[in-house]
Amino acid sequence: MTHYLVIGGTGMLQAAVLDWNEEGHEVTVVARTSESLLRLSRQAAHPEHLHTIQADYLQPASFQNELKKIPSPDIIIGWIHNSGNEATQAMCDLYGEHQKHISFFHIKGSGAHDSKHNYIPAVAENIDYHEVILGFRIRGENSRWLTNQEIAAGVREAVKQRQPRYIVGTVQPWSARP
Repeated sequence: MTHYLVIGGTGMLQAAVLDWNEEGHEVTVVARTSESLLRLSRQAAHPEHLHTIQADYLQPASFQNELKKIPSPDIIIGWIHNSGNEATQAMCDLYGEHQKHISFFHIKGSGAHDSKHNYIPAVAENIDYHEVILGFRIRGENSRWLTNQEIAAGVREAVKQRQPRYIVGTVQPWSARP
């Protein structure tokens, strides 16, 4: 049984969280509001395998303290905006101190395809770092942002593929973004 730690798992990643839970995996979800965590918990097929933590990555010290209370995950899925880079690094530092091998899938917006706007944390040797960049879809002359279902499915596929960089949708041509 795999233990997933999902940061930001009550919104666009919710379907992925519920799928992993239904498959019988241990899933710990971190979100800012207790209401969103409660809504998620009510939908779990196996609530005994879904654990929730209310924490805000904009408060890195308390965020890291909450993570210290849980067993080390096998896989981290982190939808953490650039405003949370300090918390991302604190999390990587925390889990880098462990002997356990961990895969970290850092979910990022479409702008991360440009190295000038892309934050990559320093990670220890026991952490495999993967970027998952959320792009957009192009149909004919029109483009649109990804739906939550497409994002969740894309993140699940990124975990299966384990590539260093996985793009859900497309980010090219950049001028075609919605």
